[in-house]
This record gives sequence, C-alpha cells and structure tokens, in this order.
Amino acid sequence: MKRLFICLLLLVPVMTFAGCSEGNDEPQAETPDTPDNPGDNEDNDDGSGTVKPGNGKILIAWFSRWGNTNYASDVDASTGASIIIDKGTRRGTTEVVARYIQTAVGGDLHLIETTAPYPTEFDDVRDQNHAEQAAGTLPLLKNSIENMDQYDVVFIGYPVWATDVPQAVLSFLSAYDFSGKTVVPFCTHDGYGAGSSYRSVQTSASGANVPDGIAIEATDVPSAESRVQSWLERIGIGREEPQGKSIRITAGGHTFTGEWLDTPLANEIRGMFPLTATLGRYGGREYYGSMPQRPTHTEEGQLRFENGDITYCPSNNTIAIFYAKADDPNMGQLTMRIIPIGKVTSDLEIFDEMDSRLEFMFDNVQ
Repeated sequence: MKRLFICLLLLVPVMTFAGCSEGNDEPQAETPDTPDNPGDNEDNDDGSGTVKPGNGKILIAWFSRWGNTNYASDVDASTGASIIIDKGTRRGTTEVVARYIQTAVGGDLHLIETTAPYPTEFDDVRDQNHAEQAAGTLPLLKNSIENMDQYDVVFIGYPVWATDVPQAVLSFLSAYDFSGKTVVPFCTHDGYGAGSSYRSVQTSASGANVPDGIAIEATDVPSAESRVQSWLERIGIGREEPQGKSIRITAGGHTFTGEWLDTPLANEIRGMFPLTATLGRYGGREYYGSMPQRPTHTEEGQLRFENGDITYCPSNNTIAIFYAKADDPNMGQLTMRIIPIGKVTSDLEIFDEMDSRLEFMFDNVQ
C-alpha cells in the first residue's frame, strides 16, 4: 500500500504556558512532563497489563484535528497537519493508528467530534488548547455512542497536546460509565511521548481497567502497523469474537458449524446462500477457491489470519477457510489482503484429513 506522508515542522517560540511544535497534526508540548511510569512514553515489553475482553465487542474512538477542523479539501503540509494519503483519502496520523488497531482486532470506529470546529491556524489551536486546559473546559461533542454498554473494550486515541490529552477526549470519557470495561489509550506525538496523558485517561475512566498504552511519533506512523500488532499481542487483546449468524458448512461428508459476521460485505455474501464453491487446499493452512460472483461491498483488508477464519479476498475474488498455521512465522503472514467474514467454530483438525480439492457448501442454520 503506497502512502504519502506529508509533514511540516515549524519552529515556534517557547510560550510561557507551554511551548509547541507543529510537526504532528496536533499541538505538542516543547518540554514533556515527567512520565507517569516507564511505560508512558513507549509501549512496554514486559507483558504487564494483560487483559481478556469479555464478549469481545470492541470500540475504537479517537480525536484529531483532522476531522475537527474545516480544512480545504486539498489541504497540504502548509496547514501544519500531518497527513497520510492512502488511495486518495487524506487521514490524520491518529486515525491511521486507529485503523491499524481495527485491522488487527476488528471493532467499530468512532471519531470524537466537537460541536465547534478547531481553527485551521496552528497558533490559534495552541492558544485555544492552553485556555481549555487552564480552565478545565470540556468542549461540547456533536456525536455520541448510542449503546456504550455493548462494548467491553474501548480504545481511546488522541494526539498529545501540551503533554496531556486534548480536552475533547475528557469530554468523551466523562459522558459514559466505563466501570468494569477495559479502556486502552493510544496516542501520537512529536517526539516527547505520552506525557501525563495515560494518567488523565485512567483518572477520567473511573472504574475501568487501563492497560499499557502505545505512543507513536507522528513521523513513524506510516510504518508502525507491525508495532501496533505486537503491542496488542502483548496486552492480550485479540480479534473480537463473531457477533453474527450461525451457519453450516458441508464438504467431503463432513459438517462444520460457524458464525457469520454482521458486516455489509459478510451480509451480502450470506445473501448468496446456499453458496457452493470448489476449494483447494494450500500450504496446509487453508482451503480457498473462486466465488461464484463478485460482491459489490468491500472493506480494508488485513495480512494476518486466525485459525478458523472464513475470509474474502477482493484481489482475486476468492473465499477461504484458514484452519492452521496462524502462529507459523513462515505461513502466518499473507501477501494479499483478506477480509474476515466468518469463523468456523467446530473441530479444525478435520480439514487436514480431507481431500485436497472439494466442493464446499455454505448455508444458514435453519
């Protein structure tokens, strides 16, 4: 995937309240606070803070100037924003990290938006942020989560502004009860780390379990996807459990049970049921074959799989069932992106006993 990373670094005077630099799409303090703990400025390697989601429903919420500022459609580095252009779509650095997380573990994306947009000029944003922090102002938000109770794990993303979270993040955290949930911070910065932002998240999300966060320098974001995946593995958060419809798969005289995801793409393919496709074994890890027709929906895919995943590959219009070798360093990484659409929930070892090429039928459980 080709990404163009545009970043402008402006030298600005050190202010009496807090100096800022403009390389990120967000104001950043010149001098960081003393970190809350050794893990505040980097993702930890010690495996502490491991969590296990309950029912697996995940929300990934983030705040950014990009999405909260009325930039021109052709905005470039002259605005002071760090922007990644992916297939013609401009995204702020914090959103890119949010999408890395979604690719790895699934979940719903939610942009935290303020009722009043932030100024386009960096100096004005810096001054407004300083004033909001000094006064403890909580900006009004224009959108909300209708049913926060459905989420067990909530990721909170933000740029570090003056060594702390933007006040809009505190507005979001104060709007819901996070008791018993896992709230996971992630942030982007200009070289000074997370500052005191993790402490602010933990204080505001009262009653929540807050594991180790990850802080990524803005200039490193385009190449940080594998680092995000490693961090998620260390804190023990995996792909959310299927929340879809029960299905039946038959092949070679065997019957398998499964769950079909509730996504636009998965629902379109389920609309083709009963679906019959000839699948062949590949690499001792999967059965795959051509779809009878190409779906119209598509999503951003991923290059990793879990054993049991049922996936669709838009590059070659194929459906696949991965049954082994997800942890194999040679076979667990893919060269073409896939989109999960379901999960086999019955015994996967049977796939190794079947013929190398079979007709598979996917159908709903009546």
